[in-house]
Amino acid sequence: MAEARGPRAAHLMDTGAASSDGSSPAVQPATPPRSLNVTITPRSIWLAMALIVALLVVIVLVTKAQSALVLVFVALILAEGIRPPVRWLNQKAHVPRPLGVLLIYLAALLVFALLVALLLQPVVVQVSTLSSHVPDYLKQLQTLINGILQAFNANAMFGQLATQFASALQSVVPALLGVPVTAVSGVLGILFGVVVILTMTIFWLSTTDGFSPFVLDLFPTEKREEVASIFGELSRALGGYVRGTLVNMVAIGVFTGLGLFILGVPYALLLGILAGLTELIPYLGPWISGFVAVVVAVITVDPLKAVEVAVFFVLIQQLEGNTLQPLVMSRAVHINPFVVLVAITIGVELLGVLGAVLAVPAVAVLQVLVLRVLAPAARRAAQRPAPAAGPIEARAIVTPDTPTSSDVPGAPGAPGAQR
Repeated sequence: MAEARGPRAAHLMDTGAASSDGSSPAVQPATPPRSLNVTITPRSIWLAMALIVALLVVIVLVTKAQSALVLVFVALILAEGIRPPVRWLNQKAHVPRPLGVLLIYLAALLVFALLVALLLQPVVVQVSTLSSHVPDYLKQLQTLINGILQAFNANAMFGQLATQFASALQSVVPALLGVPVTAVSGVLGILFGVVVILTMTIFWLSTTDGFSPFVLDLFPTEKREEVASIFGELSRALGGYVRGTLVNMVAIGVFTGLGLFILGVPYALLLGILAGLTELIPYLGPWISGFVAVVVAVITVDPLKAVEVAVFFVLIQQLEGNTLQPLVMSRAVHINPFVVLVAITIGVELLGVLGAVLAVPAVAVLQVLVLRVLAPAARRAAQRPAPAAGPIEARAIVTPDTPTSSDVPGAPGAPGAQR
């Protein structure tokens, strides 16, 4: 029997006997290679092709239907922003959700009409006054720049740059003043977008209660509670951003307008409205409104008044950063300022000013998905036990619709065939 086992088996028996005597350690047999089979079936090929086609369809939709996707995203943001009052009306007053949304629309329309009735006449007066004095203001600005350059003994190159800057202002400011006229010319498109957004908001809030169970049923039973929690966090992030931004816009706009009026800066109402609107762009918006207010103070009053306005805007920034931001925004959306600025830059490149406005809610959604979906999946993958050590023998097995010669016993190339 030992002879039948061969010399390698006899050597192993000898080393085992030697280890029992304590003369030398036992030699363990080599670990057999593990087999890793990769099966490629026609179904796998068709599935891969379907995924590629689906990815191409998504790319085409994003590039060709960008405006429609933006409208859908704005509608979702608005819907999640008004979801708490709609839910309160439905649960406390038993008001149907569509009717609750319409009541909120009506309340917002009444508030807007009241603001228009109060502010329309002074706004029109200030805009017309500003338009009539723009050439004089540009001349004063050019004179101021030339005086500054002469005071610092600037050379001819700086003087030429100053002249080009003043000429650019003369062409840019009238164009900026003509923006409202251009917007009025496209009023039909704006109205269509508003109607679509308001309608989609109604349907979204009316159907989500019935649609959520359907979506949750698509996931395994043990994952449904976690998925529902993720959906809830997405809703709170978007809704909190809308409500927090609205509070910031109203507060900063009112404080800025009143403060500039007390300081005696002309066009305080327009500058207050500008400060409120620029709150839609986090971090950058206040700098834009502050810069415009300082320039207006320099041109219309004097440099000392501009310094007062600059100090006033610094105080406004401290008020927002230490009270409004922690109390209103941080409870709903807490995003790193660097990430916000990067998102705003990308949004401006993609969609202009609208992209800057939608950058923060888009990043809020991505942040929830990364923290609740991608990061846990990566941690679970990292915590999986590593496979046992040993060589791996990989074999790719292709299973076509018809059997190959290797599948027929006795055929050439089949296991056990005679050579």
